[in-house]
Amino acid sequence: MVEKIRSNAISSSILLCVDGLSSYVTAFKKVFRNPIHTGKAGRSHLEPQQGLLLGQVVKKYEKKHLTKVIKRAVIGTLDAIISVITATCGGVGINTSYIERLNATFRGRLHMLVRRGRAIAHKERIVTAGMYLVGCVYNFCCYHRSLREASNEEGKKWHERTPAMATGLASRRLTMSALLSIKIPLPLWVAHPRRGRPPKHLQNQTMAVAA
Repeated sequence: MVEKIRSNAISSSILLCVDGLSSYVTAFKKVFRNPIHTGKAGRSHLEPQQGLLLGQVVKKYEKKHLTKVIKRAVIGTLDAIISVITATCGGVGINTSYIERLNATFRGRLHMLVRRGRAIAHKERIVTAGMYLVGCVYNFCCYHRSLREASNEEGKKWHERTPAMATGLASRRLTMSALLSIKIPLPLWVAHPRRGRPPKHLQNQTMAVAA
């Protein structure tokens, strides 16, 4: 998951906020590194990616009751993290509420993600297809109240926006029919390497080209 996040990131300057699970911090530190080439023999030294900010929210519980919330900067400074959150309208401090809200949305719209449910997916591709469908509907077909802007049109108070509209990926909200009608090109077909001697008809073609 972390490798996919890095490969899809538009810029090397990225802010990440995680909860108290230590494996999240370990994974992000391991993946978001760049080799430093010195020209010497041996493995290159790895340094953290420039521009990376990593914040963490750690919640302390006693007898199943929340007693304390610790917000700290793992990579970067707390002031730099707060300034980015403020500039991107992500709240007033380090938090994971938005991703938790998104997880709840996926659980509400995709039955196979419900805990202790009976609609279990037996194959990974079914879960992947469902996640992509729900994600596209969430970003292209649903207005988000937190993204709306004041409208200058007479008789209209708000200009509703989807996440895709807010990021400039779309100029209007798509309907389900329009979304499912988009034709996605298939990936380029690559022949699998064959073992052993090639078939006779391919050998004849190769000899004809060589001649």
